[in-house]
Amino acid sequence: MSLNQQAIHLRHREGSEGTRYVAIASGKGGVGKTLLSINIGRCLADSGNSVLIIDADFGLSNVHLMLGLTPQKNLTHFFYGDATFDDIIVKVRDNLSFISSGNGISELAKLPRDQVLNLVRRLQELAEDNYDYVIFDTPPGIHDDTLTVVSSSDFPIILTTPEPTAVADAYALIKIINRESGVEDFYLVVNKVEGDREGIKVYESVRILAEKYTRARISYLGSIRYRKTLIRKIIDQDPFDSGLTDDVYNILTKMDMDLIKPKRGFWNRILSGLFGK
Repeated sequence: MSLNQQAIHLRHREGSEGTRYVAIASGKGGVGKTLLSINIGRCLADSGNSVLIIDADFGLSNVHLMLGLTPQKNLTHFFYGDATFDDIIVKVRDNLSFISSGNGISELAKLPRDQVLNLVRRLQELAEDNYDYVIFDTPPGIHDDTLTVVSSSDFPIILTTPEPTAVADAYALIKIINRESGVEDFYLVVNKVEGDREGIKVYESVRILAEKYTRARISYLGSIRYRKTLIRKIIDQDPFDSGLTDDVYNILTKMDMDLIKPKRGFWNRILSGLFGK
């Protein structure tokens, strides 16, 4: 176990008990949410934590594609009684598993309320009895599902690139979640940068806007460098790279996982979002 792995392992184990929920979100697509979700999951798992990734990009699920895996069943099958948890959980490596959502949480709104309550409670039991971290790879933009999951999470991570439209959309997402859900603390990661200075410049532009027009507080977790070699690895369905791993460990060590207590009632907030309360 590397020093980075040991640090993350200790920060969680010495902190508050309870499952932590991480949401990776972006204002626009194509900025690298799935890549970041998978690599955060791997780094946490390699640090001795049990991790579940839920691919919540409904209708466009691609965690399995990036990993070269083919799940036969997904969360929608579970919701309709066509699969058990054992059927939908796919093991990626030691301590790391994922669930493909299909139409996932969106499908819950079509079911009777009592059935929704029961299914969400069972999903809650699965998460909190078996995993230290649950990571949601959310749909890009301001879909209701994204707003619900991000606002309910312990660590709402907003990912952007230096592209002006991506930065503007990231700020817009923060503003809407802050205004509609009252979330004040967000974490920002900047992907595809040439160097640290570029990432800090993007962060400052988002921070200034947030301070001026919202009540949101933005914590800068760091940046991920653009690497041409990673494109080839993604095509080959091997989304891991030593340089990227180092960037992700640096991001995780800035998240104060030992100081942020898990929110109580994550799944209750999900239900409130589904029922429009």
